[in-house]
Amino acid sequence: MTSDSDSPRQRFFLSPELFIYPLALVSVLVFVYLFFGAIGKEKRTVGQLIGALRGGGALDWQGPRRAAEELAKRIQELEAQGRKLEAQETSQLVEILMKGTGDPTIHRYLVHALGRAGQEELAFPVLVSILSDRERPLEARVEAIRGLGLSRSSAAAPPLLDALEEFRRPEDWEVRASILQMLTNIGAAAHSPDKGRSLPPLSPPEGGVRTCVAATLRQHLADPHPMVARNAAMWLAENFEDPAGVEVLRPLLDWEFLGRQGFNQEGQEWWMRRAIQSLAAVRDEESLPAIQKHASENRSYKVKDAALRALRDRFQVSRS
Repeated sequence: MTSDSDSPRQRFFLSPELFIYPLALVSVLVFVYLFFGAIGKEKRTVGQLIGALRGGGALDWQGPRRAAEELAKRIQELEAQGRKLEAQETSQLVEILMKGTGDPTIHRYLVHALGRAGQEELAFPVLVSILSDRERPLEARVEAIRGLGLSRSSAAAPPLLDALEEFRRPEDWEVRASILQMLTNIGAAAHSPDKGRSLPPLSPPEGGVRTCVAATLRQHLADPHPMVARNAAMWLAENFEDPAGVEVLRPLLDWEFLGRQGFNQEGQEWWMRRAIQSLAAVRDEESLPAIQKHASENRSYKVKDAALRALRDRFQVSRS
């Protein structure tokens, strides 16, 4: 009888291919990962991004939408540096936009890029043409409104004011609010009268774009939609230190009033904080008791904090 130790052991031989082929596959995958990862991390220039939007190339694996997103980041960097796109770059973006992208997201990125950093004489005509084209989808026209407003240029005010006249129906309130917000951006950036621009009759002869925008906001304090009126009042207070809208804002300091408007808790807190900030911006003394009351309550710590800041920074009232 033989023991197990006496029996011949089976020997297993591992083929080299079992190591070589997986190793080769892993190497390829690592190379692909590193190669395309490097491409993904490397900042493409504005010119390269425009090239990707115009048709891409063999290595443009991220697609036009990704290029548009990257372009938006480059535009923000240019804006932070106080720079604009070159004339050729602006013209190329205008060309892409006019041909149509078939993608609303890319369209939005292009419009905003042209508004933020495009050469005005090249970018504004196409943005104004989109805004004034009633055959275009409303969404595209609203994006043109935002593009013009993001420029913060006085030259964008007249077409926005013209558009405001078109959207007078009650159901157009969101478009009116968007136009007023963009006009506020422009007016807030114009710290001195811009007598070189030809503005609509709404502006007095000796005024400029800032005066014109403030007058437009005051007109909309009586807007039929309360959202437009409230925002106009806030923008006047916060950007122009104009107290004309305090009567619109004071009711927003009342929790019961906000509840009757149908706002949820978060919405009530948001509107009350904004109202406190706006009324404090114009140092509305009549609102001071209500603000002090909110500063002493613990119903909402967000509102309490806004009230305490308003008392300290605007009314110079300290609480021991």
